[in-house]
Order: sequence, then C-alpha cells, then structure tokens
Amino acid sequence: MFNMRGHNRPPFRPKIPGMDLRSAGVPTAIIYRPSRSAMQSGPRPRHWILEFEPAASPEIEPLMGWTATRDPYRPIRLSFPDCESAIEYAERNDWDYIVRDGGRSRSRTALEPIFRPLDRLDGPQPRGNVEARMAPAEKDETDPVELASLESFPASDPPAWTGTTLAGR
Repeated sequence: MFNMRGHNRPPFRPKIPGMDLRSAGVPTAIIYRPSRSAMQSGPRPRHWILEFEPAASPEIEPLMGWTATRDPYRPIRLSFPDCESAIEYAERNDWDYIVRDGGRSRSRTALEPIFRPLDRLDGPQPRGNVEARMAPAEKDETDPVELASLESFPASDPPAWTGTTLAGR
C-alpha cells in the first residue's frame, strides 16, 4: 500500500512550500489518488493529490465554536495528472513523502444486472438438468374453509365459544 521510493532523502532540510527557504518543520507529504464521490456512479478521478500530514490537531474556536487549526500546511492541496509527476515535484522540493496507492481498480468481467439483455432481467436461467435436481411442485387445490376445523376456529377465543353474544350488557 505504501511506496517507499525516495525514502532516503538528502541530509539537508526540505523547502517550505511556496518559498526557497528551508525548514525542519515541513511535515511529510502524502500523495494519493482520490476516491470517487458517493454521489457519482463513474470511476474515480484519474488525477493525483499531494497534501501534507496534519502537524497539529484541530481546535475548537472559543468565540464561535468552529473547528480551527493553526497548521499553515493544511490548506495546501496540489493536483497532478499522474503519480510520477507528484513524486518528482516532492523530490524537487526535498520533501519526505508517502505514496498511498489503493491498488489497481478491478475491471468488471460480468455486466451488472441493469445492463444485461432483456431476457436475463427475468432471472437467471437454470443450468444443467433441472428435472433431475428439482421435482415439479404439486398443486393441491384445497379450500381454506375446509381445512379449518371447529376446534381451531377462531384460534384466539377460548374453547367454550358458541358464536352468540350475551344480551343485557
């Protein structure tokens, strides 16, 4: 999952992003390919993102209650067309970096049910000798009233039920 290419960095300090000054406080850059939004049905984006690890945890601002951070590297988000150009940019600025690669996206070999031909939408077709595996179900045409006996009808009432109502109540 993690690529260790370029993990042996030079002994001098990395450059501060956007400047030629060097500092030891530059956090590690993270290079990754973003996942697709949950609101999209297509493949994930093809571009790569370079961001920095958070140097400090976010704080709750006392006046408004918003979440704030004092990390100057947190809003930096650079986009690259491929992973190699992002790695080259990080190495050119002498940044330590980690490449997060979720692996190759698996290509689908079978079509989804909504894209199958119309005859397949009714359900999968049985394979092999179906008669040998399954016996046809026998259809018994029985009347449900005949099945109910006097002892079980109605099931929620006590056995002394006579079907008459008491007068005078």
